[in-house]
This record gives sequence, C-alpha cells and structure tokens, in this order.
Amino acid sequence: MATTAKDGDDTAAVSIEAPVYFTAHNNYLTEKTAAIRARSIPWEGYQKGSIITEEELAQIRQFEKSPGAALNEAWLVLGSGEKYIDLFLRLLSKLTRPDTIQNILVLIDDVLAEHKQSLEKFYSLSHRDPLLPYSPFLKLLTKDDEYTQLKAAKLVTYLCMNAPEPQVKPEIAMWITGRLRDENPAIVDIAVQLLQSLLSVIEFRLTFYQTPNGVQSLVDILKKTSPNAQMQYQVIYAMWLLTLDEEIAADLQRKYDVVPVFIDIAKSAIKEKVVRVIFSTFRNMLSMAPQENMSAMIGNKLLNTCETLAGRKWSDSDITEDIEYLKEELAKSVATLSTWDEYESEVASGKLEWSPPHLSDQFWKQNATKLNEKDFALLRALARLIATSDSPVVLAVAAHDIGQYVKYYPNGKKALEGMGAKTQVMQLMTHQDPDVRYQALLAVQ
Repeated sequence: MATTAKDGDDTAAVSIEAPVYFTAHNNYLTEKTAAIRARSIPWEGYQKGSIITEEELAQIRQFEKSPGAALNEAWLVLGSGEKYIDLFLRLLSKLTRPDTIQNILVLIDDVLAEHKQSLEKFYSLSHRDPLLPYSPFLKLLTKDDEYTQLKAAKLVTYLCMNAPEPQVKPEIAMWITGRLRDENPAIVDIAVQLLQSLLSVIEFRLTFYQTPNGVQSLVDILKKTSPNAQMQYQVIYAMWLLTLDEEIAADLQRKYDVVPVFIDIAKSAIKEKVVRVIFSTFRNMLSMAPQENMSAMIGNKLLNTCETLAGRKWSDSDITEDIEYLKEELAKSVATLSTWDEYESEVASGKLEWSPPHLSDQFWKQNATKLNEKDFALLRALARLIATSDSPVVLAVAAHDIGQYVKYYPNGKKALEGMGAKTQVMQLMTHQDPDVRYQALLAVQ
C-alpha cells in the first residue's frame, strides 16, 4: 500500500499522492482507450470457432454494455463476480490478435475500476498460481504493440500499489526505464506518472534505483529535454520519493550530481510546487546523509540560493520551513570549515572559480600533498573536470591547480602521468580560450 512521507523526523513532509489514474494534462491513453471501446471485436466469430462458449459470449456482451451493472449483479445477486476475472484472464492466455488483446485489457481495467471486491479476487489468484495476478500483464510488456504495453503497465502498477503484501517487480522497473527515453513526450509522461505511483511502495525504491539507466534517464529529462513545469515537478517528485530511502539519499549526489541540476531549476522555477519538491528533496538528502551531501551543497552555493529564496513570499509554508532548515544546517557547517574544507567542497561540486585558495602560494605549500589522500581522489576529480567540463573558467582553474600541485609536490609529475592527466592538460594548450591555454602551459612546464 502507499506509504506516508514521514519516514524520519527531519525528512520533508511532502505528501505522497500516487497518480493511479493519469492526470488531466495527458489524455493520450484515455483517447486511445475510447477508440478501442468504439471498435467492434468479432466475439461471435470466436464463439463459432469454439474458442469461447455461448455463455462466455453472453457474459462479454453483458459486461461491455454496462460493466458496473454486470459486476453488481454478479457480486451482489449471484455471488460470482470472479467469473469475469477468470473469463478475461483465460481469454488473455488464449487469444493473440492485437486488437482483441487491447480490448480484453480495457475490460480488465473496467473490472478493477468498478468494484473493490474484484481487486481482492485478483490477489486471491496467487493461491492457484504464485505468479498470478501479475504474470499475464508482465508478459505483455514485451509485446510489439504500444497500447498493449501501456495498458499492461498501468494494470501492473495498480496491482503492485494496492497489494496486501509489498510487491516488487523488476520487469516494470525496466519497462519504465525504457519508456523514459521514448521519443513521444506523452509516453514519457505516462512512464513518469507510473513511476511516481510505484515509488509509493517503499520496497520498490531500491529496485528502481538499481535498475540500469533508471535514475540517469530521470536526470536526462531534467537536463536535456527542456521539460515544462509539470514534468519537472513529476520527475523531481519521483526523486524525492527515492530520497526517503537512506541508502539512496547517501548515494544520489555522488552518482548523478543532482545538486547543481536542482539548484538551477529552483532559481528559474515559475511554479511554486517545483520549488517545494526540490527543497523537500534537499532536506531529505541532508537530514538522512549529511556527510555524503554537505560538501556538494556547500560547493554548489546552495546556502546562497537559500538566502536569496528566503526573501520571497511563499504561499506554501513547507517551502519556508525547508529553506530555513537548510540555511541553518549549511551555515553551521560553513562556520566550521577550514580553507582546505572549502577547497575540497568546491572541487567536489565541480563548480571551480577563482576563489582565494587557488591563488595563494601559502595554501599550496601547506596543502599540495593532500591531493594524494584517498588514492589521489581530489587530483582525479580535477583531471575529470579537465576531461569533461565545457566551462573555460573551470578548465583554467583546474589546470592552474594541477600546476600548483606539480610545483609544490616533488613527485607530482609522476602522479599525473600515472593517471593519464598530463596528456589531458597538454590538450588544453590548443583550447580556444587564452586563459585556459595559459594555465595549461604553466602546468606542464
């Protein structure tokens, strides 16, 4: 069942409202379903071919005419509402025509939507077969038919969300990951909404987080597709749900560098709900895993962002509370930072600028050898920035710092050559920016 967000005293109190039925802004599946309902299925032909019986034909026609009335009569009058569930699942296993499969999925969705007793009957099927009620729909996720996949995914999601015991199905996590990269924005939107629903199941969070390309696909939506405010909200909401898991909260920034992405969105966000879910996510990350996230938040100047946004008037008190919490925690940490701590946070953030430590010879005399600690972790971080950054300022500062390291650590050149960083610095000598070229030249002299 869906959980509440209050997993810990300091976690942000955004409510978990899983969208079982898709929000009004996306009618893609609804419109396709309407078209399928209007289409005629040759049930009489199936009856004549002895694929279904005359009684089953009558049941189908009665159900198509009025699902609610048919189910009420079956459950309340005859006491046999499960006959429709058994019938439709049997048909799903016997028939192969895409249009017929689509129609059966619509009818099954109607069964679940019209009567709560039907849901209980679905779960009771596990006594007959432990793979039920999920396996028929999971198999359809690989069908070469868009509507069949979408409708099956919706049914799996609904069944997982409402199951009496937590259900984790890696197949649906993999399917959602694939759809997050679909070229059709409507399908991407459906996939994100299904993910929101499934992440309300606590046990599903780590399953999705460990699904290859799952979280990266969410990050790519935010960074590469210029999403509207609604999509920003839905994607970050999914990440907020993920950060209710302590293990994920501790790993998310290290693996996916989400802090600067969230800060940039918060600065330009038009919708208040986007800002709310961003700062709720930050609060989860900092309260659950301060050691893993504090440096990145300080290095990316989150405290400055908090101070700026704190001056705005927000209609949602949760935003104000989360911003104040972050301000207080970040300010306490900054107050105790040494110059080296500040430098380490800046490098970890990837947002290098010409702050005082970089330009201080005294700083490098005292601290150059610290770049060797933890298997040259900071030196490797500088090398990664030189290899991956598009910012001339970041490249110039990183090249300068490597030059200072070589200057004040006798074996610095050997360490650079050992990790291939010297070649990367030399490549900057042909960079179009003159300061980058100059700093690279000084570094390799």
